[in-house]
Amino acid sequence: MKNIKTINLGLQNFAISKKFPSFRLFKDSHQNIYWIGKLQPSEKSPIYTVKIQYDPYQPKVFVLEPEILRSAPLRYGDNSLCLYHPNDNSYRPDMLISDTLIPWASEWLYFYNIWLEEGVWWGKEAPHSPISFTERK
Repeated sequence: MKNIKTINLGLQNFAISKKFPSFRLFKDSHQNIYWIGKLQPSEKSPIYTVKIQYDPYQPKVFVLEPEILRSAPLRYGDNSLCLYHPNDNSYRPDMLISDTLIPWASEWLYFYNIWLEEGVWWGKEAPHSPISFTERK
């Protein structure tokens, strides 16, 4: 996967800011690059603050607030959201985050809210053995 051409950070940021204007790009003192923005998957759901930690090959998506229950399904050990099966090429570094990860995170939050009410995860799941985020590379 390292041979796939990546979309540069500037184009990723431009596309995100056009489609999701609440998202802002940040760089911390350790040179970590990330976006923080708001998502509300339905009119009845809360507004979630989401962080997308940038890595061209394996960006991670976290919900900052409101806090997601520890027992929520489809999350990795670092509490990032499991939005796709890492081996099925549904996300690649030549794809826009604004077209993939952000809509997928919103969908995840939509099904999370249903799961809170009904206790059943109605979203899609790819069958696979447990895998940590670091094993995905």
